[in-house]
Amino acid sequence: MESETIIQRTLLVDASPRAIWRVLTDPKLTKLYLAGSQARSTWKPGAPVLWVDKVDGQERLRAKGTVMASLADRRLRYTCLEVDGDLPDEPSSYTTVDFLLEPERDGRTRLELWHGDFAGLPHDVRRTREAGREWVEILVGIKRVAEEQQGLMAA
Repeated sequence: MESETIIQRTLLVDASPRAIWRVLTDPKLTKLYLAGSQARSTWKPGAPVLWVDKVDGQERLRAKGTVMASLADRRLRYTCLEVDGDLPDEPSSYTTVDFLLEPERDGRTRLELWHGDFAGLPHDVRRTREAGREWVEILVGIKRVAEEQQGLMAA
């Protein structure tokens, strides 16, 4: 049974793990499904991750975190904190996002998302529900961009 403070989603994508990995880690591609935000990092464990927008020609930090695990084409795990939110910048305010990419026999890839744990944060259940709704849009965008990239790679 899913916890009220953890998000778990699974999506089948008509693209290779490599194409999805590029979509998750290439700033030029992240902005295609994150409303213009770029995810910037070296994607090595311990490295910072910054999500940056451009507003009126100025860069604005939207969120930040640290890479916890990075296995190319397989798994990406990082911490995350929205900087313009109401939480202090301290370890207990960060949540963890974990992507797992599993090739399927039919050529598709199963993309598994785990995001949590929101327990202990103010309004934890509400935060989880709001983040869950945002993830639906983001995952649909990841699928769309990854499938477009797969088509370009095959051409």
